[in-house]
Amino acid sequence: MVTPALHVRNLGGLLGAEPSWGWRADGELLCAHGRILAIGEGVGAALHELERDGEQVAVLDAAGLTAVPGLIDGHVHPVAGAVSVVPPGHGWTDTYLNAGVTAMVSAGELTFPGFSSAELTPEAATRLAAHSAWAFGNIAAPPRVYAGTLLAVPGMDRECFRQVAEAGGKCVKYIYYPFAGRRWEDEVAAYGKWADEFGLVTKMHAGGTSYQGHSLEADADLVAAVAPRVLAHANGGPIPMDDAALAAIVERTDCRIELILGGNLRVLRDLVGMLRDRGELHRITVGTDTPGGNGTMPRGPLQVIAAIAGLGGVDAATALRCGTANVAEAHGIPGGALAEGRPADLLLVGPVRGSAHPTAADALEAGEIVGVGAVVSGGSVAALPGRYTPPPAVLPTLETT
Repeated sequence: MVTPALHVRNLGGLLGAEPSWGWRADGELLCAHGRILAIGEGVGAALHELERDGEQVAVLDAAGLTAVPGLIDGHVHPVAGAVSVVPPGHGWTDTYLNAGVTAMVSAGELTFPGFSSAELTPEAATRLAAHSAWAFGNIAAPPRVYAGTLLAVPGMDRECFRQVAEAGGKCVKYIYYPFAGRRWEDEVAAYGKWADEFGLVTKMHAGGTSYQGHSLEADADLVAAVAPRVLAHANGGPIPMDDAALAAIVERTDCRIELILGGNLRVLRDLVGMLRDRGELHRITVGTDTPGGNGTMPRGPLQVIAAIAGLGGVDAATALRCGTANVAEAHGIPGGALAEGRPADLLLVGPVRGSAHPTAADALEAGEIVGVGAVVSGGSVAALPGRYTPPPAVLPTLETT
């Protein structure tokens, strides 16, 4: 089946990535072959070329809504397809897609049936990550799930990292590694070297223990020594480090600071303020730490973005970047930005019907979520409208030829 190109017209503007990140007045864009082919003035010529080549073009009338990049959830715990074990259920990935999440990154397949953090061996961790990366890599339906996070345990060798990367894994995570009471510096340094060699991003569990009760509890010195690329759920998963430790990590390291809805929202506000004042908002990434003890949170990324803007005093364009381009850049994955040649993952959004705010940006900066009128994944309309936000004041329509 040939997927038609998609002409999105009658936009009320868009959040573009080039020549710089910010709001643009462009009224249309064109998607083809899974990519953004043209934006604004270049659409007419590109559309003419497609039609000359006999390609089908579907038309999505945005009805004045604003186009923003598809959201990326930087912290999920997938098991198999859309199955959730904790809490039990099915279909969670589709609900996230309908709330605007077009991609997500695994922080470990921790609820896989038979998984035991107390009995995790190098072989078991490697096989779980490689299998998950392979399995999710073969699922074509949106959203894209970048699974296969290698859980670091003592005794791993270079081959563990190679196997996971070859299968498509993206991350290595410190959550069960026993730092206390043993010499670990040389081994962790080797793990960091192998992760860099194979393009794996190092992540580290932050805050109190997870629901299974076996995760590490790190302080600022340990985080600085391990030097992860991403500090997972820095505002708590579910509880954070103390304020002094988090301030020290912000000041002493350059790691990405991941924020989630299920953590401490006061700490979220404070971390955003620290990074804002330092001119380092590019370090913020967004996740949900779900499915898990917090259940599933389809609107979680959108609500964190609204909290970053409304509680943290951050402009809407930058807050949206925290949940899109920042997540993509931190994990080395495509997407997260609207620009020619980028993946055609985008949302049409506007203030929720009944909002007192005239634009999506105004609503976010007031701390409100926005309504998702359409979700486009890989250049195809995946939701019209999104079913897990209240509707915006107007709704787009799809025409096919």
